[in-house]
Amino acid sequence: MSDIEILSLSPDGRYQVQAVPWEAGNTHWLFPPQIIDTQNRDLVFGFEDRLWSADLSTWVSPTRVELKLRKYPGHRAPLGLTVIIECALRTAEYGDGTHIELARLESTLEGMLDLLGFNHLSAGT
Repeated sequence: MSDIEILSLSPDGRYQVQAVPWEAGNTHWLFPPQIIDTQNRDLVFGFEDRLWSADLSTWVSPTRVELKLRKYPGHRAPLGLTVIIECALRTAEYGDGTHIELARLESTLEGMLDLLGFNHLSAGT
């Protein structure tokens, strides 16, 4: 059995953010988040790439959780990215309030990292 760590619970206990922490580098621990519907044990959301890590999960309502995320090693967005996941509707909100389906969240975040990494490198030249 894996060592699942509960990062946060929704106010009513319906949803939980959990992770199986792992050491990506010397003392660099990652917490790839998964959101579980505790009533039916369904996976609401989880990253395919284990290099995503949740720094913080804050419930803003019984069904909405704000995640502060980084992707190891973190050079493309050292301050991380913030998204709000609406568990009941299976949608996410990011940036200027753009809403997308959870199925598209990981690829959207990857695209944001690519832009941030490009801008960061361009700014230094």
